Amino acid sequence: MKKIYLLFIFFLLPVSLFSQNLIFTDVTAKFSGKDAWRDWTIRTENTYGSLSTVFSGNDAWKEWRVYIGSFEGTIKTLFSGDDAWREWRYDFQHSSGYLRTRYAGEDSWRDWEVMDFNSTLSVSTVFSGNDSWKEWRISGVKGDIRVRTRFSGDDAWKDWQIDDKMKGEDNGLKMASIFACIISSILLNK
Repeated sequence: MKKIYLLFIFFLLPVSLFSQNLIFTDVTAKFSGKDAWRDWTIRTENTYGSLSTVFSGNDAWKEWRVYIGSFEGTIKTLFSGDDAWREWRYDFQHSSGYLRTRYAGEDSWRDWEVMDFNSTLSVSTVFSGNDSWKEWRISGVKGDIRVRTRFSGDDAWKDWQIDDKMKGEDNGLKMASIFACIISSILLNK
């Protein structure tokens, strides 16, 4: 009987901790200045982590690394060129999938679909107009997430509040959806 308990403690307990549902609370740029968009702090109810570009230079925005406790992975564009920002792939320990704008054209950044092999989330701005990038709605069958800037003005894109009401959804799918909001705002304001 003791062997069964030891097996549970050493093997099953860590697996359940790694797969726990993250509830995202905010994303904030770590630095100020023209390169502030490259490094972010991500907070959840129980921990915090980072979202950072992998490279430097003009194409640094094309690949990102995410660390939140034991949850880690990458998000990167699939193509090169001017429209590379419209399609991404994310890979985390237990999930992978794609982010794509739903439409082509000037305002395509306002409406995304984020999918893995089980679910699809809709990511879209709540309002229209010049400041529509300041508030987003992420929706799926397991709930909604609201992503809003905390401030107004030129630097509003640096600080985001997240109201995560999507319990039970895949952490990678949720992180990729939040990333779609942040990257759209970065590219509009950079």
